[in-house]
Amino acid sequence: MTRSLALLVLWVALWGELSVANLLSGVLLVALVTWLFVHDEPQYTLRPLAALRLGAHVLVNLVSSSARVVLAVIAPTPQRSATSIQQVQLAHGSVFIGAIVANAITLTPGTMSLELDPSKLVLSVHVLGDIDEALFRADVLGLEQLVANAVRLRSK
Repeated sequence: MTRSLALLVLWVALWGELSVANLLSGVLLVALVTWLFVHDEPQYTLRPLAALRLGAHVLVNLVSSSARVVLAVIAPTPQRSATSIQQVQLAHGSVFIGAIVANAITLTPGTMSLELDPSKLVLSVHVLGDIDEALFRADVLGLEQLVANAVRLRSK
């Protein structure tokens, strides 16, 4: 309701005058925008301290994985240049959280998220280097937990 009222006020302000035509066209526009873009999807709220922890974790991973990629380029070995596709079953049951995890993984050099299956919440990741699969899965699930702590489902 507050969002609709704010859109209506913005519409009238953009026209520069309060008139019956501007008010009625604004009501129609707000109804159309609400119908097109507002759905009953879960609403999340950002928790600043947990978001800082998540940002620090991603930054540390960014630096350490950059060093591994540089080493793989400068001094390649079969272990450093090996590639694999890892699949991780996410635990939190949220496509929204899974998408944030997938994006954080793709930002990290040496890894790229390939697919997030929305029905099963299985994340497929292309990985550079010979890795311990169990440790990789644990790292991804740890990242998912950090994301889940940073963005909480808003209670209604």
